[in-house]
Amino acid sequence: MTNTFTRLTLIGAALLSAQTLAWNNDMTLQDTKQLTLDAQSLTALNVEAGAGFLNIVGTDTAAITVKAEIYQYEAHDNYCLNLANEGTTAQLTANNCNSNNDQQTRIDLTVALPKTFSLDITDGSGAILIENTAATKILDGSGEIQLRNITGDLNIEDGSGTIEARNISGNVNIQDGSGSIELVNSEKNVKISDGSGNINVKNIQGDVSISDGSGGITVDKAASFTLLSDGSGSVTVNNVPKQNL
Repeated sequence: MTNTFTRLTLIGAALLSAQTLAWNNDMTLQDTKQLTLDAQSLTALNVEAGAGFLNIVGTDTAAITVKAEIYQYEAHDNYCLNLANEGTTAQLTANNCNSNNDQQTRIDLTVALPKTFSLDITDGSGAILIENTAATKILDGSGEIQLRNITGDLNIEDGSGTIEARNISGNVNIQDGSGSIELVNSEKNVKISDGSGNINVKNIQGDVSISDGSGGITVDKAASFTLLSDGSGSVTVNNVPKQNL
């Protein structure tokens, strides 16, 4: 598992947003905790995270293992960090417990879990990296999101930050406030609703429909493409037999 954590930490470090880097300058690493949960009777992981980056990778393992790095201005224990099972679902909580808490904490999470697990993530801010998991649902405030090799549906509701997703076997539904979106290699239908930012969609086996406020749209190879609405920005479509613009 040490190799997995090392690999994820290196990837995560390269993906940190400018906001996260700023937090690193302001806050000091006060503690590092390890959490482990037997996953043999579980099928899913729910995450409730506040500030901090989140790296999740699916592997051939029978356990959920979490490395939590605790950043604070001054060391204190007034934060929530817990990993427990609720029926067939594991629940990971990592946040300030109380939004009015003056003793702020940022928790950077590196998670390894069985690759058959589905994910339901609620995240405040910070970069997110996910790879090799089953159906994945993300509700995110801000921060870049990168996903690889999702064997199931992908649903994202995001406030701001770039989104990049590759190799998705299920349907894709993205609702985004602002930030560029890149989606490559999806086996089913794609629906995107975006406020602002460029959208680049490539190699989709199903139908693509997009509603966009502003920013360029590029669709290259899909079964069909429907432009539901478009405020401003260029629209480029290639290798799509059915188009409704």
